[in-house]
Amino acid sequence: MSKHSNDPRDQQQREAQQAQQEAAKNQQRAEEAEVAGRHKNDGQKDHKGADKGPRGQ
Repeated sequence: MSKHSNDPRDQQQREAQQAQQEAAKNQQRAEEAEVAGRHKNDGQKDHKGADKGPRGQ
């Protein structure tokens, strides 16, 4: 079990480390989601564009 000190500097250091670890995890998740999203809809598109309706009206 780790020692818990009442020294505010130790507490700030622990909080900073925890925040840094969480930021790294969040960044990794965001990168994974971006890569997954980037490749999700790859492939040939089967549409020719927006349907504009009948012409001349």
